[in-house]
Amino acid sequence: MTSTTTAAQATAKTATPFLVRAVVPAYGPGAADGWRRLLTAIPAHAAGARDLDGAWLEPGATVQLPLSALVLAVDHHRDHPEHWEITALRADAEGLAEATRWTRRSPLGRREVTRLRALLAPDAAHHTARTLTAPNRHSGTCRRCGRDLPAGTGLVHHTPTGTVLICPTCPARPAQLPVNIRPGRCAVCSGWVIAKDGIAVLINDSTGNSRYQPVHRTCPEHPLPGPPLTADAWCLDCRTPVPAGTGYWHRGPHHAPGTCTPPPDGLPRWITTIPRNEPAWQTGTVHRIHHVPRPGEPLLPEGLPGGRILADNGHMTVLAHVLDLRTTQRGRTLALVRAATWTEAAPLLAAELDTALKARPDGGTFLAREVIERIHGDRGWVAEITGHDPRHGLARQFLRPQTDYDNADAHGHTGVLDAWTLRPRRVYEVSRPVGPPAKNWREIRRTNPRARVTEEQRAFVRVTADGDIAEITREEAQAWPSAALEWMS
Repeated sequence: MTSTTTAAQATAKTATPFLVRAVVPAYGPGAADGWRRLLTAIPAHAAGARDLDGAWLEPGATVQLPLSALVLAVDHHRDHPEHWEITALRADAEGLAEATRWTRRSPLGRREVTRLRALLAPDAAHHTARTLTAPNRHSGTCRRCGRDLPAGTGLVHHTPTGTVLICPTCPARPAQLPVNIRPGRCAVCSGWVIAKDGIAVLINDSTGNSRYQPVHRTCPEHPLPGPPLTADAWCLDCRTPVPAGTGYWHRGPHHAPGTCTPPPDGLPRWITTIPRNEPAWQTGTVHRIHHVPRPGEPLLPEGLPGGRILADNGHMTVLAHVLDLRTTQRGRTLALVRAATWTEAAPLLAAELDTALKARPDGGTFLAREVIERIHGDRGWVAEITGHDPRHGLARQFLRPQTDYDNADAHGHTGVLDAWTLRPRRVYEVSRPVGPPAKNWREIRRTNPRARVTEEQRAFVRVTADGDIAEITREEAQAWPSAALEWMS
C-alpha cells in the first residue's frame, strides 16, 4: 500500500506542469494606479520597492510563469494617498494564489522585504515571464469580426508569426457586409473587385476559418484578373503599350484578357534598363544592349543583327531599335525595344568594326608597370576586363597589388605606393585617387573610416607595343571583349 501511494505521488508530481498559465490581476477596487512585477532577486541591501529585481507585468495580461514563481501586486488609492495594498502571489498549477497581503501607508518597507525574501524560490533568478495575451494599448480592428476596438477593450495575442488583436467576446458576424473595405478577387467570377465597389461575403476557407471575401454587385462579362492599371505601361505578354485603365497588374502590367495584339513586324520585343553611365537615349535610335531573359521568358532567337550569346543563361548582346521610353518612380529609365533590322543596324555595325580595329593590339611583348600612390588612406585599384556582365556591363577581375612602404611617412598618409604588372593584349580599368584631400578629411574619417576624402579618376588602359600605358575610350574597351577575344589568348 505504501509503495503504491508513493508511486502515485511520484506520478502526480511528474505530471505537474513546470510552466503554468496565469492571469496577472487587474487593479483592485478603488485603486487608481499601481504595478505588477515578477520577482527574481531581492538584494541584501533592499529596503524598498526600487531595490527589487524582476520583469514588469501588465495588469490583465495572461502570462506563462514557472511553477512557484513569485509575483508582487501593488495598488495605490489616489483618494487616500497613504493607502497601499500589497499582495504577494505564488504561481501554482491553478494560476496565481495569494501568499500574503499587507496594507501600508507607503509602497513597501523593510519588514515586507524580509518576508518576500523568505517566500522567494531557490531558483527564482532563472524565472521568466512570457506574455501570451495582453490588453491592447492602441485602438485597432478585431481580426475576427472587424469591429473597431478602442484602447484597452481588446486582447492582443502574441503568436510566433506576430500579434493578433481580437475581441474578448466577439459577437456573431453578419453573413454579408454592404461594402467591401479591402480589394481582392471576386468569390463568384474570380475577377478583381476594387475597394468599396462591391459587397463582402463571409466564406469558410479550407482551414476552417471564416473570412470576408469581396463579391461584385454585378459580375462583368470580362472581369480583370488583377487590379486595374492607373498609369500607362507596357504589356509583359505582347510588349506593346497598355493605356491606363484598360489593363491590369499581375506581377507586371498586362492587357485585358483576349486583347493582346502581336506586333505586325514579327520582331522580338523586350524591356531593358538604360545604363546610368550612358547618354540619354532617343526613340527611333539603335543601340547595342545586353539582355538576360527573366524566369519563364523565352530566349532571343539567334541570327539577330549584331547578336552574340555571351552566357548559358541566355545573356545576349544585340542591336536594338528604341520604341518608347519611360522613367520609374525610383529614377530608372526603361526602354521598350525591338530587334533592329539589318538596314537599321548597318551604320552601327560599321562603327563598331572601326572601333574594334582601333582597339586591335600592337603585337608588343613588353610588360608595363602601373604605380598609384595612396592619398590619406584612399587607394587605387586595377581590374582586368574579362568579358561582358549583364548587370555591370563589363566583367572585371581585380588584381592584387605589390605595396611599397619605403617612402611612407609615419602615419601612412603619403608615400605608400601600390604597383601592378600589366600585360600586353589586355584591357584594364584603373582607379586613381586625385589629391588634395578634403579640408575636413579627419572629421570625415572619424564619422566613417571607409569614406573617401579625395576625388576618384577612372580610365580604361592597355599596353602599347613599346611597353607604355595608353588610355582608350569606353567604346574601345567594350569592343575589346566583343570582337577581339582571340587577341587576349
